Amino acid sequence: MKYSIIFIFLLMALTGCKDSPNAKPAATETGVSATDPDKVVKSEIPYQDKGMEYAMATQAALGKALQSKIQEGGIQEAIGFCKVEALPITDSLSGKFGVEISRITDKPRNPVNAANAEEMKFISKIKSELGTGQPPEALVVRQGDDTNFYYPILTNNMCLKCHGSPEDDIQPRVLGAIAELYPQDQATGYGNNQFRGLWKVSFKGE
Repeated sequence: MKYSIIFIFLLMALTGCKDSPNAKPAATETGVSATDPDKVVKSEIPYQDKGMEYAMATQAALGKALQSKIQEGGIQEAIGFCKVEALPITDSLSGKFGVEISRITDKPRNPVNAANAEEMKFISKIKSELGTGQPPEALVVRQGDDTNFYYPILTNNMCLKCHGSPEDDIQPRVLGAIAELYPQDQATGYGNNQFRGLWKVSFKGE
């Protein structure tokens, strides 16, 4: 199923940068361990549509607010926005839709966005697919009492202003702001079109 992806200037400086435009159909787990991504079975289910809708609505809300901050004070201003406002905006959309929306990664800037051990298996699966030239997969996985939607995030050139090479892409004053606000930052060193993380939409008790 094709989706119209909303691209906002530097939006995914928050945890990544753009959604994969060629994601395969979502997958769902059928009675096997959610920690084994090789056993995830492809399937079209309603959670795919809802998961994409909610993730893109959140992306649009974050993008609108972030674009305003960039216009006010440039990329350095956007770093402060991410620290203070990104999570409350995401939480507000979670409440609106009655789900739990987040972004997860193996190289977090904000430790809140760090993937857990179970999610790292999905990240490894998608990275392996990218390494063979396959488009990354959107996943719908039943984990315990919840159904979780995962959708890949890839970098684009604008992301590199905050997530690229510290020597070549990120301005010194932006690096200083990152170091001050995120002393445990792991989210630099990316190139264009690289895997950055996953959107996660959790349907609790479903």
